[in-house]
Amino acid sequence: MKYSYNLRQLLPLATVFFLSPALRLVPSGTAELAGRAAWVSVPLALPMLLLYMYFISRFLKRRQDGEGLAELTLRSLGGFWGRLVLAALGFWFMIYGGFMLRSGAVRIITTIYPNSSAALFIISMGILGLFAALGAERTLVRSAKIIKPAVLAVLVLVLSFALVTVRKDNLLPLTVFECEGCIKGSLAALGVGCVSVYMCFFLNGYELEGERLFLRLSLWAVSVLALLFWLNTDIIGAFGHELTTRLSQPFFALVRNLVFFRSLERVEALVVSLWIFSDFILISLCLHAAQHAFRLVLGRQAEYKGEKLFDFSHGRWVIWLCGTGAVLVGCLFAREPESLELWSRQIIPGVNLLVALLLLPAVYIIGRVLKRI
Repeated sequence: MKYSYNLRQLLPLATVFFLSPALRLVPSGTAELAGRAAWVSVPLALPMLLLYMYFISRFLKRRQDGEGLAELTLRSLGGFWGRLVLAALGFWFMIYGGFMLRSGAVRIITTIYPNSSAALFIISMGILGLFAALGAERTLVRSAKIIKPAVLAVLVLVLSFALVTVRKDNLLPLTVFECEGCIKGSLAALGVGCVSVYMCFFLNGYELEGERLFLRLSLWAVSVLALLFWLNTDIIGAFGHELTTRLSQPFFALVRNLVFFRSLERVEALVVSLWIFSDFILISLCLHAAQHAFRLVLGRQAEYKGEKLFDFSHGRWVIWLCGTGAVLVGCLFAREPESLELWSRQIIPGVNLLVALLLLPAVYIIGRVLKRI
C-alpha cells in the first residue's frame, strides 16, 4: 500500500505548522526590531517569501517520484557530503522539536497551570509526537487538514473581537525614521514562512505535481502573511510596541483581555488548549523529518510500509532515538526564562533562516552545477 498525499493535502499542514511559531515569534520579534512601525513589517516579507516559493518549486521539479528535499539533498551533494548535511539537518530538526516541547510547556504553565512541572507536559507531548512519527506521514497530513478549520476559526474570531481594542495612536502616524527598521523586522515573518514550507517537503510520500506548484505556493504565502498582518496589527495596536516587546506571549495576553458578547471572559485557557494541536503538528513534523534524514544517512529505506509500532526493521529504531532526544532537549535546554527568550528570538529564527536561505539554495546550486539533479 502506498501512503501518499498531494499538495492540496500538504498545504494545510504548512498552515497549522506556521501558526505555532508565528504567534510566538512575530509580534514581539517585529516590535523589537522595527519599533512603532512593526505592524507594517509583515507585508514587506512578501516579495522575499514569493522568491523563496519560486526557488522551492524549481528545486522540487528536479525530484523523482517519491523523493523529497532530503533525497534531493543526498543526490545533489553525493554520498559523503550529502549524508553529512542530512545528519546536521536531522540533529537540528530534533533540537527544534525539543525546543517546541519546552516552549509549549511554558505557555501552558504560564496561562493555565501555574507552578506545575514542565517535564510532565514535555514528556506527554513528546510521547504523542513519537507515536505520530512511527506512523505514516499521510496520517499527520490528514490530521492537520482536520485541525486547520478549528484553529483558523478561533484565530479569526479572536482577531475580530480584538479590533475594538486597537488604538489608532499606537499605529499612526509614522515617520520615515520610524520605518527604518521595517525591513529588519520583516525577517521574523520571512523565517516563519520559509521554515513552514521547507519542513513539509522533508516528508516522504509527496506525489509529483504539475506546473502550478509555484502558483499554489504563492497563494498560500499571500494568505498566511495576510493573516499574520492582521494578527500583528491587532497586537501592536492594542498594546503598543514597547509593551509587546516585553510580553513573552502577546497573542494570549490579548486573548486574556478580551470579553466576548459582554459576558464570556477568561477564555485564554480554551484558546491555549486548542493551540496544543498546532504544537503537536509542529513537533510531530520535526520528528518525522529528523528520523527521515537519519535513516537516509544510514542507507535505510525511509518510506512507511504499514509497519507495526514496535517493528524496528528498516532503521525504525532511529525514530525512538529522535523522540527520546527531543524530550531530553525539551527537559534540559532553555530552563531559565532568559535562555528561553534567547533561543526563541535569536537562535531558532537565525538557524532556520540560514537553512532556508543559504544551505538549501547552496545544495540546489551544487546539484545543478554537478548535473546530479
